[in-house]
Amino acid sequence: MAKNSFKTLISQKHKTFPADLNMYGMKCKSQLLEDQENVTLIINRRNSIRQKPKSWAWTLLRCRWQKKLVLLLIFICVCVLIVFANTHLLVRGNILSAFLSSRLNKHSHAEKQEARYPDIPATTPSVPPVLRPTHYLLNYSSTQLELSSHLNGLSSDYNIFVIYTRENYHLNLKFDLFAHSLLKHTSAQLHLHVITDSESQPSVLEILQRQIRRFRRTVIYTIYDVKVCSSIIQDIAAKLSPYFSSTPNSYYSDSLFFLSLGLHRIADRSLNRAILLDCDIVFRSDVRLLFNEFDNFLPHQLYGLAPELTPVYRHILYRYRVRYPKTSFGNPYYPINNEGGNQHSRVHHGYPGLNSGVVLLLLNRIRNSKSYLEKLTHSEVHTLVAKYSFKGHLGDQDFFTLLGYEYPNLIYRLDCIWNRQLCTWWKDHGYSQIFDAYFRCEGNIKMYHGNCNTRIPE
Repeated sequence: MAKNSFKTLISQKHKTFPADLNMYGMKCKSQLLEDQENVTLIINRRNSIRQKPKSWAWTLLRCRWQKKLVLLLIFICVCVLIVFANTHLLVRGNILSAFLSSRLNKHSHAEKQEARYPDIPATTPSVPPVLRPTHYLLNYSSTQLELSSHLNGLSSDYNIFVIYTRENYHLNLKFDLFAHSLLKHTSAQLHLHVITDSESQPSVLEILQRQIRRFRRTVIYTIYDVKVCSSIIQDIAAKLSPYFSSTPNSYYSDSLFFLSLGLHRIADRSLNRAILLDCDIVFRSDVRLLFNEFDNFLPHQLYGLAPELTPVYRHILYRYRVRYPKTSFGNPYYPINNEGGNQHSRVHHGYPGLNSGVVLLLLNRIRNSKSYLEKLTHSEVHTLVAKYSFKGHLGDQDFFTLLGYEYPNLIYRLDCIWNRQLCTWWKDHGYSQIFDAYFRCEGNIKMYHGNCNTRIPE
């Protein structure tokens, strides 16, 4: 009985076990696969972490002596920075000059080689611009007569240079009044040199012809291309504009606002005496009297300029005047009426700066003056500007102001009656109490300067 029951039990188990056994095997197999995948992922992650590419710093610092060397170099650099930060500016300059001496020596050697062998062409030769001015004879009784590139024997002792570019309505009115007053007060044979562009040239010619017919004069008229003139003095403008213009694209950053400093390159070699005038100048006397001022130049004087009649340089020299409160630089200049006409008897109470609206030039002296040409170098200009903590914005006028104070023997002091400025802008911008001391100009005014678009008195 028991035997039969045991067989029955086994048979019942065999009936159901094969199906359960297959299901159990599939579950075990899937679980084993999942475990194997997890193990594989863990191993791959560990391998990826271990097998990161070694950086150059890691390979460099594998050895102990390499680590010590790097730490020593870092320590030395920190020490050098600490010493450099606590040294005087002069010592820093000496340190830097020691590093730059080899480079400077190379440049100086190259310059010596160029001076020793001037006939050897440069590697990148620059073609200098060719200035070809056009000359005309303007006569009241006939049309203009072109004199080609030569004056055919015509000459004048009264050479006046004017810049007329970027024509507009106000500039046209100013130049018309300029030509009117110039020809009205003189009967001299004038040679008018106009630096202009192709768009403005017809207006200049039309104004001159109208005024010449009105006053029945004869004028030699020479036209200069403004682009060529700008390129001729570009090197001078490049050295000065960083110090004497407010922004790179400002009104006074144009190279033409440094023209007076390079006019000796543009004017013909036969010219000696010349006067550069702004278009907003109005004459009240004969221009020949202004040319007579050349006779008062001392042998070493190159330019002639009148004083500035506003406190603009008192404003610019603020930092310098704080350090040197007793300086005369930036103080007003009081002209004293001199009946005898001798300039040396006038008293100069201060140096307010110079105004470049009227500039007298002895061209031959400027061409032959080595000391002046040296003062136009970048190093000299930088030294001069740094000495007075100067940051100007008026072009050549700023340079003349510094030059006249540092080297007063180079500039002839023209009386303010030859450049009576009318601008009152600074009176309304913080200097109302002292403005009249600068604006004062005694004497019979011979030329008005309508700067700041100021109306000329009748």
